[in-house]
Amino acid sequence: MRPIGLVRRRAVVPPADGSDPAPRNVGVLSATTALIVVALYTWYPVLPVVLQRRGADRFEVSAVYTLIGIASSALQIYGGQLADRFGRKPTLALPTFVAAGLYAVAFLSSSWQLLAGALIVLNLTGAIQGPSFVAMTAESVRAQRRAQAFSTFQFAASFATLLGPALGAALLPSLDVRGLIGITAIASLIAAVCRIRLLQEVRPGSEVRVRMPIREAFKGRLRHLSLASTAFLLVASLTVNGPFIALYAHNAGGLAAAQVNLLYSLSWLPAVLLSFWLGRRITALGSARALGIGVAGHLGLLGVWLLLRGFVPMVLVLMASFLFYQLALIAFGTLRIELVSPKSAGATLGVIGTVSGLAAALGPVIAGGVAGVLGPVAAFGLAGGAGIWTLIALRRLGRA
Repeated sequence: MRPIGLVRRRAVVPPADGSDPAPRNVGVLSATTALIVVALYTWYPVLPVVLQRRGADRFEVSAVYTLIGIASSALQIYGGQLADRFGRKPTLALPTFVAAGLYAVAFLSSSWQLLAGALIVLNLTGAIQGPSFVAMTAESVRAQRRAQAFSTFQFAASFATLLGPALGAALLPSLDVRGLIGITAIASLIAAVCRIRLLQEVRPGSEVRVRMPIREAFKGRLRHLSLASTAFLLVASLTVNGPFIALYAHNAGGLAAAQVNLLYSLSWLPAVLLSFWLGRRITALGSARALGIGVAGHLGLLGVWLLLRGFVPMVLVLMASFLFYQLALIAFGTLRIELVSPKSAGATLGVIGTVSGLAAALGPVIAGGVAGVLGPVAAFGLAGGAGIWTLIALRRLGRA
């Protein structure tokens, strides 16, 4: 007997007329993700301050972020196997219910240890969902519309990342962080209910457990895909997802803290507004080529940005750099699904996600140590090296 909630359901049969198999899935995933991200980002940017106020020292705060980064990748390998065995829908929806409970624990917590523990476990549940997000987004539409599907999802997530901090600034004085965490728990519960009721299964569960050992990520074309994924995620962790852009803008660029916050928000605007146009560019260029162009453009403009001083010039160049990054991010989603076997897409994506994510999670720690010796530009030099690594891996992937 299967566990409750993991009963295999009949998958959507691809329409004979060539239309999208389950077009509403992209909208449901995008809307529910945006709901959670908006609520989360009303308070998540001030998490280091919250941890310090509850008694964590600087090292402990850094350790929490490192563990969160590791947790967000560690269980992708198992999440992929579950997605292939039981289907995409339960592997997406059920962890969202668990996440709502963990946010409730964070709401009730009074110590930094309990808050940090809830967030670390929460990211483990997110890792389980990761392969299903990619697989369901791609499998819900016909192959020619995959780039547009990923651009829709990325638009929603990016817009939510912009909106959340603005709402947080308005709500924090009256609700405090605890109240905003409570709202996030409610938002996650609503998203979970919407996912379990509205998502359509696109791939039936298998009677046979799909096994994909980690060593498979280092064989054949998957080896080059794993290397490209690791290199790109390392670029992301050293630039957009890391602390180094903000630190450089403040320490070397001379921008005040409020200006740094505004710099980051404004820099995302073109990337958000042009997400759908970027999806069409990826369809025309091809995923691998678009990923290479995005990485090269992002890092090249970031190199120019390091030479600039003054708020306006730094914002304008960072806008262009983030636009190229958004191109790379959308192409990254389409490239992975194009190169894996439909029969084991979840398991393969899970293996690659675990390997590349864990390796990339070490980037900020290494870069922080190197920057302490060689200066603040060192982290961006490492990002440039990771970018070259990405381009080499993509080139070899094209030849494999």
